[in-house]
Amino acid sequence: MAGFHQGLIITPGTERQLGAYGLFRPSPSQREVLALPTGPLSVKGADPDILWVSFTELCVGVRSTADYLLLAERFPAWVVDGIPSLPGESTASPADWQRFLALLDVLHEREITPFLITPGPHGDPFGAPQGSAADELAVVLSRIGERLSELRRIESDEQLPDEQFGGC
Repeated sequence: MAGFHQGLIITPGTERQLGAYGLFRPSPSQREVLALPTGPLSVKGADPDILWVSFTELCVGVRSTADYLLLAERFPAWVVDGIPSLPGESTASPADWQRFLALLDVLHEREITPFLITPGPHGDPFGAPQGSAADELAVVLSRIGERLSELRRIESDEQLPDEQFGGC
């Protein structure tokens, strides 16, 4: 069963964490450039069933909701890696976070399964840092947090199901 609610937030994104959910980092030879309304998008992988792309490629710069909608028509699941862990300590701008919120809204509305990889600390990596965010950014980060509260978090290898081995 696919859909937004089946998605995961994976921290820090170890090979074991990813492999437990059938995710394997694309090789450099799998890189592609996709044509979008706001310009080309470089992705790490674009298999028919899953798009693998970085936060920077999707949310930093000139991307628009039209880009996300076009991609949502093509890919039923997305892996977005490199998501900054603390908005107040990252180089992402308020506009970048606004685009990330627009992306999450499209994924939610279109029932796309997201796998979001953040290398950051445990806890709520998308909460607004106290006293350091402008009111507008705080609202955006709060809405991101609300949207992500619908996803399950995997924050260590200990949370993974026990491996089943066959044979003797």
